[in-house]
Amino acid sequence: MRKNLKTVFTALLITLSSYGVLAASMSELEQRSADASIVLEKIMQIPDDTIPTTLLEKAECIATMPRVMRIGFIFGARYGTGVVSCRVPGGWSEPSFLTVRGGSWGLQIGIASVDLILVFVNKSAVKKFSRNNLAVGLDASVAIGPIGREAKAGTDYKLDSEIYSYSRARGLFAGFVVEGSLLTVDKDNNEKIYGPLISAKELLTTDGEKAPSEMMSYVRTLMTYAP
Repeated sequence: MRKNLKTVFTALLITLSSYGVLAASMSELEQRSADASIVLEKIMQIPDDTIPTTLLEKAECIATMPRVMRIGFIFGARYGTGVVSCRVPGGWSEPSFLTVRGGSWGLQIGIASVDLILVFVNKSAVKKFSRNNLAVGLDASVAIGPIGREAKAGTDYKLDSEIYSYSRARGLFAGFVVEGSLLTVDKDNNEKIYGPLISAKELLTTDGEKAPSEMMSYVRTLMTYAP
């Protein structure tokens, strides 16, 4: 029985992953960047319940994934796509496409969609992304991020967790469990926008002002709220 459930779980995750691949036309890749910008901007425009400016000042990379799908029935699967950009001298890097996927066991029934933002505060983030895969909770510690524009943390962000996660559903912050997820650099779609043989390290260390126009919306949003 458990073996059959694992088979179904694997098939479900593959199906969710395939959806992201099929949606990778040039126009929809441009839309991914635009959607990520909209999600980040909406959260930052909330008067009180938003990502603290003190945390954004410490951010080394920020990943935004709109509409991450979460499906549960005995087991749970999650999958989403988005973009990530990292700090460079004077601003933010060219965005890289990425995917998030994972699963869990336990009583969980239903389908939900959340907008997910991950704030990386450790300088090793670029190096870890350069390996193309990052296991959240294993390769980098994660915690639910503090809320409130002027919120102060009781601990040093850089010594506490490496990633702070924010998830929103229907306009409200949601307790989306990101630990155990795998973040993967989307090399195929990066090459569609930037050209062949482009690496995540090259993108995430190159000034975002050099990014193609299709990707500039995310860079400009980061420059506005996390200069």
